[in-house]
Amino acid sequence: MKYFPLVWAALLRKPAHTILTLLSVVMAFTLFGIMIGFNASVERIVNGAFPERVYVYSRFCTGPGPNVCIMPLAYREQILRLPGIASIGYRSQVPGYYQDPKNRAYVYMVDEGWCRTRPEYNLTPARCRQLEDSRTGVFITRSIAERYHLKTGDAFPVLTKAVTQADGGKLWPFTVIGILDDIPRETRGYIIGNYSYFDQTQPLNERGTLGTFAINISVPDPAVSAKTALAIEALFANSGDPVHADTEVAEAQASSQWAVNIPFVTMVVAGAGLFMVLFLTGNGIYQSVRERIAEFAVLKTLGFSDWGVMALVFAEAAIPCLLGAVIGLGLATAFAAKVPSLMPPSFYLPAPYLPASVLGVGLVCAILVALLSAVIPAWRLRGLDVAAALAGK
Repeated sequence: MKYFPLVWAALLRKPAHTILTLLSVVMAFTLFGIMIGFNASVERIVNGAFPERVYVYSRFCTGPGPNVCIMPLAYREQILRLPGIASIGYRSQVPGYYQDPKNRAYVYMVDEGWCRTRPEYNLTPARCRQLEDSRTGVFITRSIAERYHLKTGDAFPVLTKAVTQADGGKLWPFTVIGILDDIPRETRGYIIGNYSYFDQTQPLNERGTLGTFAINISVPDPAVSAKTALAIEALFANSGDPVHADTEVAEAQASSQWAVNIPFVTMVVAGAGLFMVLFLTGNGIYQSVRERIAEFAVLKTLGFSDWGVMALVFAEAAIPCLLGAVIGLGLATAFAAKVPSLMPPSFYLPAPYLPASVLGVGLVCAILVALLSAVIPAWRLRGLDVAAALAGK
């Protein structure tokens, strides 16, 4: 405690400089926290991918839009004949908006098999039966319900330009029949509708088609899943509608580097923020020590050891770094859930994931920055010539 008044006096020596340094550290660690949170979120999605799951898509599309990459529903029975298939589900989609073009709404139209194959979407058997019994019913997540101020029983009309009904209409009159919890992989929430309603409403020449098959195999092994994916591709290789199949693990790994290599970009930005803190703090500490050489010489004269004087310098660097890191990481945690909503509608990013381990990494980095900032000026004081310093030389 005997060092605290000295450190406090050093920090208040130039209060404006100290406050600006602290604010810079706060901003840098807010950015650092969000960036490493993005990285941790991507890792969590990749590590959470189901090793037994395979997705099947149409290999070729007939034009732009979500429902031109379609496959015959009849493929389902042929896929089920392959060995090791535990369950299969399918979906199509109705992309559009609710009330305003800015209110993007993307409705997954699923069958009962999708509920069993994709349990992470919180579709229990009871909810799936409720969906089958409600022709125009949809489940929405809490984030969507809060964003659009919706509750169970409310109308949820979706206007789309991409999916035309049999009568030429583009307005899909959905009704909210339940609200589900959000999941990490769907950063903007999700909407689940009834495939039967979708299929019966399509033009006649498009009925009996779908966009995606989701398949669970009986062995949770990525290698077995990969072989199953190849077998599915081979099954329809010579058909009029060839398919592309991929494992969920491979898709998760590829999605982290699709439009942007998220792990690389986040680490570069986080590193740039730390470098900025190191430069600002190091420059400030070096200048402060240089201006107070005589004061440190007096402390040595009064009996402070070389290590004691060096500890003062390290403490002077550590306090703004640690305090700024705590505030910055706290702000990053508070803003994490809102970050995806600030992105453009077509740009998907997972919400930053900031568990205690990630926050701990941030505090360790703050300590390292403080040590590196203070090491040169502190080492200079270790060999300080007291007589020369007091003489002003």
